[in-house]
Amino acid sequence: METLAELLTDDKETTGKIIFQLTDAKVFDKNVKDVTVFYKLVGESRFKLFRSNAFELVFVHLTEDWMRQARVDLGGVKCPGGIDVELTWDDEKDTMSVRGLGEVKFITVTAMHIDN
Repeated sequence: METLAELLTDDKETTGKIIFQLTDAKVFDKNVKDVTVFYKLVGESRFKLFRSNAFELVFVHLTEDWMRQARVDLGGVKCPGGIDVELTWDDEKDTMSVRGLGEVKFITVTAMHIDN
């Protein structure tokens, strides 16, 4: 079975999209301080997805020149069985979309861009 980090292939360094389900119980357990879902170097870029101690799912895309970060509060998502996640990135922006399994509507956020 392919790990989530393996979805981030070298051809997706500057433009990409990955879609997956996240069902790891640790991600949704508020007693667990924080959980790294994946961290991967792709060419000169770094990608990280984690659940923070504030119960937010956080997508980070870092290059030598800038960092982008998108956050979704999982407290506002019906996620007893897990979530669907869609991450997209290109030269202009990064986005993260999240919805509870079986839900119709995604919560979509555009990453905040910070120049280094």
